[in-house]
Amino acid sequence: MNKYKNTGNRVLVAVLLLLAGQLLFAQKVVRYELYVKDSLVTYAGKEKRAIAVNGQIPMPALTFTEGDTAEIVVHNQLKESTSLHWHGVFLPNKEDGVPWLTQRPIEPGATYTYRFPIIQHGTHWYHSHSGMQEQIGM
Repeated sequence: MNKYKNTGNRVLVAVLLLLAGQLLFAQKVVRYELYVKDSLVTYAGKEKRAIAVNGQIPMPALTFTEGDTAEIVVHNQLKESTSLHWHGVFLPNKEDGVPWLTQRPIEPGATYTYRFPIIQHGTHWYHSHSGMQEQIGM
């Protein structure tokens, strides 16, 4: 009976050490600065309004590793409010990016920091959840 009790304790200690090691070495804060700004694009010879983030359409890819903490700082340089919604990402409700439901809109000239743990892997997408901003590049 004692040899099974000792084996169980050893397994428990091994599991705890493994988990502690992952917490110590795998977690890091990955920070992105996103500048949301009006832009113009030309389609079929006609100039149209678009919204660029960091000067590009579509918005830049954000890369994280499971176990990271995402820190995304959004600088709203538009003349209207904006927000970002994260599709398929498990995160705290307050970081979901739906204006007036899970967060206040990011007002013109304001900065908002989304911060949440990355607890899954895979490919996901993000977009504005304000007005028709998604349809014009964001």
